[in-house]
Formats: sequence, C-alpha cells, structure tokens
Amino acid sequence: MTAEINCPTCQRSLPAASKFCGFDGTDLSLAAEGQASRKVCSVCGRFYPGYAQFCAFDRSSLQIMKTQRELAQESESPSDQALERYSGTQSNETVVVPVLPPATSTAQIAADDRLFSAADSNMPYSELVGKTIDKKYLIQSVLGEGGMAVVYRAHQIQMERTVVIKVMQGWLLSNRNSVERFERECKLTAKLNHPNIVSVYDVGLINGKEPYLVMEYIKGESLADKIHNSGALPYATTANIIIQICRGLQEAHTSGIIHRDLKPDNVLLQHKSDRPDWVKIVDFGISNFVHGSKKLTKTGRMVGTPEYIAPEQLKDRPIDMRTDLYGLGIMMFEMLAGRVPFDGESAESILMKHLLEDPPQMAEIRPELAEGNVFQPIVDKLLKKNPDERYQTATELRLDVEHALNAVLLKKNT
Repeated sequence: MTAEINCPTCQRSLPAASKFCGFDGTDLSLAAEGQASRKVCSVCGRFYPGYAQFCAFDRSSLQIMKTQRELAQESESPSDQALERYSGTQSNETVVVPVLPPATSTAQIAADDRLFSAADSNMPYSELVGKTIDKKYLIQSVLGEGGMAVVYRAHQIQMERTVVIKVMQGWLLSNRNSVERFERECKLTAKLNHPNIVSVYDVGLINGKEPYLVMEYIKGESLADKIHNSGALPYATTANIIIQICRGLQEAHTSGIIHRDLKPDNVLLQHKSDRPDWVKIVDFGISNFVHGSKKLTKTGRMVGTPEYIAPEQLKDRPIDMRTDLYGLGIMMFEMLAGRVPFDGESAESILMKHLLEDPPQMAEIRPELAEGNVFQPIVDKLLKKNPDERYQTATELRLDVEHALNAVLLKKNT
C-alpha cells in the first residue's frame, strides 16, 4: 500500500511524496515542521510558510501559528477578524471578497523606490535577486508580495530598461485553478493596448514551471496612497483622474473585459515629465470576458473588495461594464470626500450597506461641498443599486465629468 500523508488543511489523503496539496495548495512540508515556522489564514484556515504575508486565496493577512500554551495566555475572547468567515472558502475554486491591505496590490509597483535587496530579506523568493531569467531579465529587487505573486523590479538587458516582473507564488503551482487565473491575467492584460492601462511586454516560465509576467515599470504612486497622504482631492484633480480611468475602462469594455475590482490600489499615478498624475490601471487578475470566457469562480462566490463592490456582485446576478462604473463611483466619492461612503467594522456590515443603504451626501462628510458641487449628481447616478439607473458606458460618464469640470473651471475664472 502506498504511503500517504494527510493535508493539515482539508484532511485529504495524498501520496507521501507530495509537496503541495492539489486540492487547496497547502505546503505539505509544513506538517512536519514546528508551528513557529508556519502561518495560517484566519479566514480560510490554509497554512503557509513562515515568510508568507498574505493568503493566496482570500488575500487576508496571515497569522503566525501559536501553541496551545501561547493561546491560553492570550485573552479568551477571540478576535472579530478570526471569526469572520465567508461561505465556501475551503474550495480550491473559490475567490472570496477580501479586505485587501494596500501592500497586497500590484499598486506596489508604483513604489517610491523603497526597494528590498537580498541582504534586506531572508525570504526564499529573495533568492531570485541578482539572477537572470531566460537570459533577458536581471532581477534587481523585491517590490512587494501579493496574494498570487511576488513582484520584482528587473532590468531588461537587451532593451536597457526597467521593468516589473510578477512571478507566481511557488506554493500555488500545484493548484490548477490558481495557475489558470495567473495565465488569464497575462492574456487579458496583453490584449489591452491603451495609454491608461499598464502595458505587458512578455510572459514566460522560470525553470519551465513558474509562470511570470513582464510589465512596464510605473514610477509614481497609487491613487490609494495619494488619498491617504493628501486627503480629499480638489475637483479638477479628481475629474482629470476619473476622465483617464474612463478612457482606459472604455478600451477594456470595448474588448469585452470587465475589471471587477476597481479601487484606488489598482490605479497608479505615473510621474511623467509633463504631469504628475497620468493614470495606469493595473491588476486585471480577476477580470473576465463579458461573453464566451470560462469563469474561474463558482456560482454564488463573490469577487471584489467590500468597500468597492457593486450590489449585483452580492446577489449572484450577471455583471457587466456597469459593475465597474459602480466601483468608479465609490472611488470618486472617496476622492472628493476623503473616505468611502460605506464602511464598517466587518466586511459583512459593509456589504449589507451596499445592498440596503443609500450613500450619504458628500457634504455630510465635507460641509464645504454643500454648495456648487457639480459632481454630486454624477456620483449619485453611479451609485444606484439598480445597474439600469446608472451610467451605461464609461464614455457616457466621461462626457458628464468633462462637462462638470468645465463648469468648475469657468466659475473659477469668472
């Protein structure tokens, strides 16, 4: 009889020589190691190596496994975060709604050159630093770690330019669904050619098995960082950013691609010589085609981030380009008011507000917006619960924003 080992996450029996569980991606080598050397996701319960920071399935922050003695020494009241679970998270084809920390987004490629080197980190993925991939890309530094990939800064030798390389997390290689999602991001992003969407240069495999994606390097900051550092943005700045996002979205929507996770973390503001806020939309990793594409999420599973998710995504109803416009409405509200319209102590409370509550007026948060806010009607229309009552295309939205911006500039000059 062939020797077997039980996966510590799903308890399925697997060949003893297995390195990863093919059902949930758990690193099986952790089963024989001490608890201090591994981490666990507080949402789905999956185990990860000690160097991992985020769950590859729901992008929740990972916690160090603790012994029974350590747990007994802590408060007997469990944390709210540990109790928050979403249905179906044990499936290897599940993408749940994450509360996504800024550090998990590819928006980190817009870093202000705060780089890590092999000497700064003893994480296994830092071993790539200083090595050359396919004789073309010299890995220079680690920019960040995401739910599905590690993001590196690299030098493209032949073209003599800086690029960003996303390499799929090693423990996901045995998970067919995760590999398909990563490959889909490569294909989708490569299909889009627009000045306001991050460009893809190349794809490949490291050692014939680890997928990687090569993208343009964006020097600047994410929109999330800009809002965090500056607070509410002026009318003109907000309008200029929204107009550019609309142009990029229209290109994607015309190609039949819906982003499904629009948020400030996924919008980069490139520092160009002539302007500091040239928009680049990133992270099409959970996007899908409107027609004819194989879905990698099961019916009843939600995809997105709670603060920016559209009501129809919570009702398991068909989604289309208007779903992205709802997320853009949340972003526009946040840019002008300084915070999102719906927040709460848990993801569930935020989701219920999207379903049941009307958004507040921006003037309730910033009284100075009470008079002359020509963008309030636009935001109100974007945040309608019924998609039929929203703007129907990104172009329609862009034209109204441009008209409102002209009114603001005209008033300023009179």
